[in-house]
Amino acid sequence: MFRCGQILFKYRGVISAPFFILLLLFSRPVCIPVPAYVLIALGLALRLWAAGYLGERSRKNRFDAEYVVINGPYKYLKHPLYTGNFLLVCGVVILFNPPLWLGTLLIIVFITEYSIIARSETEYLKNLPTKRTEYRLKNLKGELSTILVTSVVILLSLLKTRH
Repeated sequence: MFRCGQILFKYRGVISAPFFILLLLFSRPVCIPVPAYVLIALGLALRLWAAGYLGERSRKNRFDAEYVVINGPYKYLKHPLYTGNFLLVCGVVILFNPPLWLGTLLIIVFITEYSIIARSETEYLKNLPTKRTEYRLKNLKGELSTILVTSVVILLSLLKTRH
C-alpha cells in the first residue's frame, strides 16, 4: 500500500488530467455557479493556509518531510492540502455540471486516490518528530500554479456557458 501511495503521489497531477478532459467534454456548466465558487474559494483558502506552513516541500513529487507540522490548519486536520483539493474538485464538478455518473465517478476516483496517498503519507510521517512552524508568505509561491490552473478552469467553464 505504501508503494502504491508513493506512485499515486508522484503522478497525482497527471492522473487528474484525463478526468478533467472527460469533465470538459461532458459538461453543462451551471448558470448560477455560486455554490461551486464558494467550494472553490474555500478549497483555495485552505490550500493557501496549509501551504504557508509547509513551504516548497508540499509541491514535490515524493514524500520527503523531515518533521510533522502540528500548528495552523494541521492542528485541526491531518491533511489540509488534500481537504482543500477535495473542496476544489467538488466545486469544479458542480461548476461543470456533468452527467451524474461522471460526477460520481470523478469524486470516487479522487477519494480513492487521495485516501491511498494520505494513508501512505501518514505511514511515512509516523516516526518523524513534530514541529511548530511559522506561516510564511514566501511559502506560497508553489501555490501560484494551483491558482493559475483554477483560474483557467473557471475561465473554461465561463466560455463553455456562453456557447
